[in-house]
Amino acid sequence: MRTFEVVLVGMVVVFAVLILLSVCIKIYSAIVSRISSRKNGSGNNDNPVKKNVSETTVVNPSPVLSQPQQGLNPEVIAVIAAAIAASMGGSGSDIKVRSIRRIGHTTPIWNVAGRNEYILTRL
Repeated sequence: MRTFEVVLVGMVVVFAVLILLSVCIKIYSAIVSRISSRKNGSGNNDNPVKKNVSETTVVNPSPVLSQPQQGLNPEVIAVIAAAIAASMGGSGSDIKVRSIRRIGHTTPIWNVAGRNEYILTRL
């Protein structure tokens, strides 16, 4: 009977601390959002990325996908544009792909070597 009491007290303590932690996180996020809205000067919480896209779109009557760049076919460009639109949460009608460049690896060489070794052990 003593073990049941210990287990019950332990579970109550753990869940009480978890609830307290979640309340603290919600309070902290409310404070941070209130401070950031004051710094922006407006009370709305619109996505700033969407604002930048609509401001930087250039009206260009020429088709964007007229020339594949460096061996990229139009399907790959369409998939990349769709991924960008999906990550921004919009329809993608404001997005125009001007160029696609491969970014070099920013991971250390030991990380790449370890990843390759792990993949080769799974084959």
